[in-house]
Amino acid sequence: MAEQSEKRIITANSYFPALTGVRAVGAYMVFIYHIVISDQASFLSGKSSGIEWLARLGLEGHIGVTIFFVLSGFLITARYINGLSFTKSWFRRYLQNRFARIYPVYLILTVFAFTIMTYKYSNNWYEWGAAFTPFDKVVTIILNLTLTRAYFYDIAFIGIPTAWTLTVEETFYLSAPFLLLGLRFNTRALYLYPLILLIIGLALAGFCTRYLPYYGLMNSIGLMLGMTFFGRCIEFLMGMRLALWMNRRAEDKHKNPVTHATAFGVAGIIIGALLLAVIQYFIEKDTPASLYMIFIVNNILLPIPIVLLFWGLIRERTWLQSILQSRLFILLGKSSYIFYLIHLGAVDFLFTHNVSDHWLVRLVAYTLLSITLYHLVEKPMQKLLRAKPVEIKKQTSTAVV
Repeated sequence: MAEQSEKRIITANSYFPALTGVRAVGAYMVFIYHIVISDQASFLSGKSSGIEWLARLGLEGHIGVTIFFVLSGFLITARYINGLSFTKSWFRRYLQNRFARIYPVYLILTVFAFTIMTYKYSNNWYEWGAAFTPFDKVVTIILNLTLTRAYFYDIAFIGIPTAWTLTVEETFYLSAPFLLLGLRFNTRALYLYPLILLIIGLALAGFCTRYLPYYGLMNSIGLMLGMTFFGRCIEFLMGMRLALWMNRRAEDKHKNPVTHATAFGVAGIIIGALLLAVIQYFIEKDTPASLYMIFIVNNILLPIPIVLLFWGLIRERTWLQSILQSRLFILLGKSSYIFYLIHLGAVDFLFTHNVSDHWLVRLVAYTLLSITLYHLVEKPMQKLLRAKPVEIKKQTSTAVV
C-alpha cells in the first residue's frame, strides 16, 4: 500500500489527455468499418492480396466499440471508486452526470432521425419497416428514448443505427455502483462478475425467447453476446481492472517510464483484428463456430492489449502519446461522440444524397460538423445539466464526469 504522502497515479480528479484522443481513433475505426462494409464488392474484388487484406482489416474496425467499452470501464472506476457513497444524493448526482454526458445530443439527433423517417421515408435498413403499425412505431420511439432498444433485435438499429451501443453503456452505468461496491469488499469479485453476468444473460435469453417473443427481445445467444452488457461485460471489467490496479499504485519518480506497453498494446490490437479477419474469411458467417470464436477474440482477448495500450498512453512518453494528447486530437476526441452518432443514419443519408457520397468528403464534413455541434450544443448542455461539484472531506474527490 502506498504511503499517504505519496502521490497516487490515479485519483478521481485525474485526467488522461491521450485517452481522450483514443476516443477519436475508436470513432474513426467504426467509420472505416461502415465505409468498407457498405461496399464490400469494390473493396474486396479484383484487388491484390495485400489490398484485399487491408480492406478486411477495415472490416474489423468495429473493434473501435470494444475500445469504447474498455475505456468506459476504466474512466467510471477511476472517478468513482474512492468516492462511492450509497446515498440518495450521491445516486442523484451520479445519474444526473451520466444523463448530461450522453442524453442531450442523443435526444436531439434521435428526434431529427425520426422526423426524417416520418417525412422523407426511404426504406433504409435503419428505418422502421413499411409493415410497422402505429403501435409498432410508438414502441420503437419509446425504446429509442429509453435507450433500451438493443435488447430488441427487430428494433436495435432503427433510428440512429450506431446508438445500439448506448444500451450497453446505459446498463453498465446503472450496474457500475453495485459492481464497485462489491469490489470494495473483495476485489476478487471482479473475476466472478463475468460468469455471473453471462449466466444472467443466458437465462434472460432463454426466458424471453420462450415467454416474451416481442420485437426480438433477447431472442438469441448471439444478440446477448454481441449487443448487451451481459455479453460485453468483460470489456468493461478489463477497464475496471486497470483502474483498480492503478488506484493502488503510487508515483515512482525514479522509475523508467518506458515499459513498451504502448508498443505491445498496438501490436496486440492489430493481431486481434487480424484474427477476427481470418475467422471471417475461413469460417462461415453466422454459424455457432463463428459466433463463439468472435466472442472469444473480440470480447475476451482483445481487451487485454487495449488495457496495455491505455497503460502505456498514461505512463510512457512516446510519439503516439504526444499525438493523441495534442490539442487537435483532444478536440477530435471530445467531439467523437457526435461523430459516432452522425456518421451513419439520417445525417449521412441526407449528405450522401445531396452533397457527396465520397468517403473522404464525408469524413471531413462529419468531423467539422461534430466539432461545431460539440461547441454549440454538447458542451453547453453538459455544463448546464451536470450536477454541481460538492466539497467532500479530505481524501474523497470532488470531481464529476
